[in-house]
Amino acid sequence: MIEFYTWGQALRLFIAFLLAFGVLSQTLAAILSYFRHIRNLKRIWKILLELFALALILGCSLLHGQAVYGYLLGLVPPTPWPFGGRVFAYFYIAAIVFLPARSVYICIARYKEIKADISVFSVKNAVDSLHTGVMFGERDGFILLSNEKMQRLMEIITGKIQRDGNYFYGLLSSGNITTECQKIETGDQIVCLLPDNSAWMFTRTELRIKKRVYIQLTASDITEQWKLTAELRRQNDQLKQKSDELNEIIAKLHILSREKEIQKAKLRAHDILGERLTLTLSFLRNEQALDIDLLRAQTRDLFGGLKSSQNAASPRDKYDGMRQAYKTIGVEIRLDGELPDEDIKGYVFVDAIKESAVNAVRHGYATVISARAGGSDTGWHLEIADNGRSSAQPIIEGGGIGGMRSKAERLGGSLNIVLQPCFTVYINLPKFTGEEENDV
Repeated sequence: MIEFYTWGQALRLFIAFLLAFGVLSQTLAAILSYFRHIRNLKRIWKILLELFALALILGCSLLHGQAVYGYLLGLVPPTPWPFGGRVFAYFYIAAIVFLPARSVYICIARYKEIKADISVFSVKNAVDSLHTGVMFGERDGFILLSNEKMQRLMEIITGKIQRDGNYFYGLLSSGNITTECQKIETGDQIVCLLPDNSAWMFTRTELRIKKRVYIQLTASDITEQWKLTAELRRQNDQLKQKSDELNEIIAKLHILSREKEIQKAKLRAHDILGERLTLTLSFLRNEQALDIDLLRAQTRDLFGGLKSSQNAASPRDKYDGMRQAYKTIGVEIRLDGELPDEDIKGYVFVDAIKESAVNAVRHGYATVISARAGGSDTGWHLEIADNGRSSAQPIIEGGGIGGMRSKAERLGGSLNIVLQPCFTVYINLPKFTGEEENDV
């Protein structure tokens, strides 16, 4: 024991500090072990072991205090242990180092075990860590458990934390909430839109546990689902609007298609009837060359001609047939150049020649219709003139000339008429017309 008196003052103070720390840490280890193992009688020995370790540290503290007190009085008290000397001093130092270190380890281990174990505090901490608001209460509204998220929602929605679950749910149901929040009912659930643009759905259910009824109120964050639902509603509204617009366009297309068919029938009747009537009038004017059989052939199957398709023959065949028909009444149709390569433009040119021939023979008593067609880098051009009488009066466009102009403009072209020195029709069609109609 005499070795204690040979140590310096600093070492004795360090030993005193180490012993004080050991007493505190071991006391905490004993308390944590008590709370950890008090419910399991088979582990009471662990509590007793920590109490024994605490007694050892207290014994070491008393021995160190006795040595320091004797040093101050100048006395060397006898050692209470059956052995002494240098070996005892080393064992003493090892004990006061080991016991505090062990107590720190025991404190950390018991704290982790208590934190992971199921208890009132662990359940409350687990419920508070949920992002969902949870509240359990008695049937009369007395709240048994409410996590921090539910309390925060209460404070935002109603202005304060409520102590009655039924009263809080009544406020939600009636919409008696703060003006910054908005309540929306969706079936059995209630959705509240908060000032931060988040959406929370409240659901109330009854739980029966051991013949007792408890009330569970949950608040789920449905912000993302609410945004998606709102976006889906917006898109549905847009689709409905587009559908209505499409239906209106389809209805207009039906009307336009019907009007177009009517206009095509009118133009078809005008072309065929005009041609037949012109040929018939020419026969009647030239009584000396009247051919009854030819006249009957021109008027036979008139309605069949109206029903037949105007595109049954190629533009060139259609032109040749027209030229032969007019040749029988003494009218010559001349075509210099070539018709356009595209049938759709060729039909426009042939129809224009036929309409010009009808007008020239009927109104101008012409006997020669000259047409000149050709193409260039910019498009196709057609010039039609006749040797008939020219009118000094302005031309009033009817179905014939108006039909020719409509067909030309439909392909992006133009039609112009010159009265002097002779009646001449000019038609220009572009080389490329984009979307061309197949039934000009």
